[in-house]
Amino acid sequence: MSAFSLPALPFDEKLIYINGKWTPSLATAIHDVENPDTGDVIAVVPECNAQDLDNAVQAAYNAFHDGPWVNEYSGAERRDALIAVADAIEEHRAELELIESINTGKPISDMHVEVDDTIDLFRHFAGYADKVEGRHIGHQTNQTIEGYTVKVPVGVVGFINAFNYPLNLLGWKVAPALAAGCTIVFKPGPQTPLTTLYFAYLLEKTGKFPPGVFNVVTGGTEVGQALVDHDLIDKVGFTGSVATGKKVIRSTASTQNVRTTSVELGGKSPGVVMPDADLDKTAQLVVSGCMANAGMNCNALTRLWVHRDIYDAFLPKLKAAAENIVLGTPQEETTAMGPVIDRRQFDRVMEYIRIGKEEDKAELMTGGERAFDRGYWIKPTLFVNVDPKARIATEEIFGPVLSVLKPFGSLDEVIAIERRNEFGLAAGIFSRNHQDIAKFTRKLRNGTIWVNTFNALFSYLPFGGFRNSGFGRELGYESFDGYLVPKAIIDDVSY
Repeated sequence: MSAFSLPALPFDEKLIYINGKWTPSLATAIHDVENPDTGDVIAVVPECNAQDLDNAVQAAYNAFHDGPWVNEYSGAERRDALIAVADAIEEHRAELELIESINTGKPISDMHVEVDDTIDLFRHFAGYADKVEGRHIGHQTNQTIEGYTVKVPVGVVGFINAFNYPLNLLGWKVAPALAAGCTIVFKPGPQTPLTTLYFAYLLEKTGKFPPGVFNVVTGGTEVGQALVDHDLIDKVGFTGSVATGKKVIRSTASTQNVRTTSVELGGKSPGVVMPDADLDKTAQLVVSGCMANAGMNCNALTRLWVHRDIYDAFLPKLKAAAENIVLGTPQEETTAMGPVIDRRQFDRVMEYIRIGKEEDKAELMTGGERAFDRGYWIKPTLFVNVDPKARIATEEIFGPVLSVLKPFGSLDEVIAIERRNEFGLAAGIFSRNHQDIAKFTRKLRNGTIWVNTFNALFSYLPFGGFRNSGFGRELGYESFDGYLVPKAIIDDVSY
């Protein structure tokens, strides 16, 4: 048992948040919420059904079409509401950090950073709320016609979140959508609902949001499918696996009313270490780029190319960096990496490690086994001399496993191969050569490319991918603009 327990929650986790009220679910099933450090059940939440979802959507629909959030509030009032949420998160950050650390197994030191980022997200997007602008188009071919555009919120947005960054990804989605004037139905990952429910409590506590603007339903496949199938949903935002993302896209196109989607899916992000790289710094950056959040990052650096001139010198540094990662109780400040999220993910990662050893015939340099005799802990794992076509090198594992590919001699060779990568979310290069850097960043079709760093993300820069990594963008103005649609107004002034 962990010495750290879940703090008392200011709401009943057996309830859901609909139309500004904590409401009993109409479903009888419940879902156990675990602490992945120990495997213990720490809470239960409703396994919501289609009727719960319909109630939430109706509340959001009424709030959008008839409520004050869109129809009476000015952009400045929505701005101030988002700032109030940011202030509430800041005031209650200690509770949020502890709840999410226990619910996800994240190191508490990571949660300090993630809560900082979430506060910044709401303050950043608050600044857009009163700056929605259209265009005026003067006389073109007809001297009496005036034309202009107005941008309006897309409407009711249904969000399906992933388990790996419950609070942070909530901020990515909710802050720009609220700033644009949308109303929301939000479904957190079934494993990690607690900080989403706590966020609903904080949002309610501000007194700035009319009923129905933000609604939460909990559960898994049934309520998620009901969300993407609901004809009153105007846009779906999804973060998760490629397979589920494709189902979401198909569902939103097959219902009565076609709606827009934004999907952030998987990744198999390559990193390239050139001969002029600082090997000590790069080893640390590569390992943190792969092992952060126990490797459960869609943009994790899991596919590493190392130039043949430095391959033998670099591998021992990489091994040392991986073996120096501190594993331990997530709520202790010295812990640097936690467990994977649940038994299913643990078994998945361990199966890929078996595949790497037995089927791909890759060389295991370190790790590859359970850490501790509790929970869902896996040691940081390095495979080396991996065939670029091996399964562990091409399939998303979503765990602390790095494939160091066979050494390369030409950057052009790497680019040619990576252009055929089914994913296009992120990539990184470690080099001092500006020509190599320019070639790599220009020719790769990846949504984010890091140069001599990895995993650095900011509220003001867009994030998203190409190909099987999805479409649409989160963060940056591009995200905010994705929750607005233009209307063209044409006026004959001679009438």
